[in-house]
Amino acid sequence: MTTASEETRVPPRYIQVEETLRALLDTGGYRPGDKLPPEPELAAQIGVSRATLREALRSFEQQGIISRRQGVGTFVNPRPLYIDSGLETLESIEMLLQSRQLTPILRQRQVRSERALPKAAQRLNLKEGAPLTVLASTYVVADSPVAYLLEVVPTGVVDESTAAAWDMSLLDGLLQHRAFFDLGYGVAHIAPVHGSEEICAALDVDAQTPLFFIEQTVFTGAGTPCFYSRNYYLPQIFDFHVIRKLRE
Repeated sequence: MTTASEETRVPPRYIQVEETLRALLDTGGYRPGDKLPPEPELAAQIGVSRATLREALRSFEQQGIISRRQGVGTFVNPRPLYIDSGLETLESIEMLLQSRQLTPILRQRQVRSERALPKAAQRLNLKEGAPLTVLASTYVVADSPVAYLLEVVPTGVVDESTAAAWDMSLLDGLLQHRAFFDLGYGVAHIAPVHGSEEICAALDVDAQTPLFFIEQTVFTGAGTPCFYSRNYYLPQIFDFHVIRKLRE
C-alpha cells in the first residue's frame, strides 16, 4: 500500500542537481570538449553547495557524460550516438538520420552493373542473368560508420549512370523522384548476423560483432518488385522497434 509520504517523497538533492546540470549542458551551449566553469562558479550558478555539486559530477563522470582531469578541469564528453526508430514507415537512411538532426555522410560508395544471381532474380521476379544496377555504400555520422547498404535495382528502373549521379542511397533517390517511380510498400526481414570481411572492414568492426540485418524488397503500388536491399546496421547505435496493435 502506498502512503501519502511515499507519494510525495522528494528525490535526493544530488539527483535534483543532476537534472539541473543536465538541462544546463543541453541548453547552455556546451559542446563536446568544452570545459565547465570551476566548481565554486558552477555551484553558485546552479544554487547548490560544492559538496552536492561534486556528488552530481561524480555520477556524471560514472555515466561518461563528463571527464575530470586532475589539475586541469572538467570537460564535456562526446555523446554516444543512439538512434531509436520504428520500422512501420518506408524511409531511406538519409531520412531516418536527418529526422534526428544528424548529418549522414557517404564515406565509401561503389556503383556497378551486374547480372542477376538466383536470389536477386527471385526477389525482383526477374530471369537469372537480367541486368542490375548495384550500389554498395557505407554511411558515417560524426566520423563513425553506422551502416552498410547493398542496394539492387533492375537496370531498366535505374541504370548505372543515373545511380552514380545520385549522391544518395538508391531508396532515397527513388523516394525523391517518386513522380517517376511508382513505389507502394516494402517487405522487410530482420535478423542478427555477422558481416563478411568487406562489410566488417567498412563498419570498422571485427568478424564476431553482431550486426542488425534488414533485407527488404520494395514493391510498386500494383505489387511488382522494383528494388531489393541488404542493409547492415550497428546495434549499439540503432534500436529498431515495431508498434503492434490488437487484432480487430
